[in-house]
Amino acid sequence: MKTIDILLQGEAIADVQLITLGDGADLAELLVEAAKQRSEIEGDETEFLAFLQEEEVPLKMGKLPRPKTGQPLCIHVHRCRKISVEVTFNGQTKNLDLAPSRTVGATKTFVAVKLFDMSKQDAAEHVLQIAGETERPDADIHIGSLAHHCKVAFDLVPLVRVEG
Repeated sequence: MKTIDILLQGEAIADVQLITLGDGADLAELLVEAAKQRSEIEGDETEFLAFLQEEEVPLKMGKLPRPKTGQPLCIHVHRCRKISVEVTFNGQTKNLDLAPSRTVGATKTFVAVKLFDMSKQDAAEHVLQIAGETERPDADIHIGSLAHHCKVAFDLVPLVRVEG
C-alpha cells in the first residue's frame, strides 16, 4: 500500500511530527491524526484549518495534495486563519498578518528586506528571536506553532551573539 509522509506542525503540537497516511488520505483523516498529536487543547477537529507550508489559503476538504516525489507534505494545522506578527528592530516595530504555515525563515527575510529595508546580505546575518526571550526558533518552524491567541512577537537580532 502506498503512503504519504507528512511533516505536521500546528497549534499545541510541541514539535514537528512525522505522520504517515494512506495514499488516498483526505483532509478529514489528517485533522483526526493532528488531534492525536495536540496537547492542551480540547475541541472538535472541525475548528481547525490545514495549510500547506508557506501557503496563505487553507486546504479545502477532500483528498490531500500529492507531495513531490521523494518529499513529504509539510502541513500546518491551526484554528487561526492569520497570525498577527509583531517584529521589533532597532527600536522600531512593524506588524503584519501572516498565515500560520509561514516559516520563521521566510518571515524573517520578508520583514528584514521589505519592512526594515535591509539588503538580502544583511538580512542573512539576522534571525528572529522570541520577544523578551533568548529562544531563536529554527528557520523551518511555522509561526503558528509559536503563536498564542493568534499572536506572536519577535525581535530581529544579529545572528552572532556578542558575548562579554
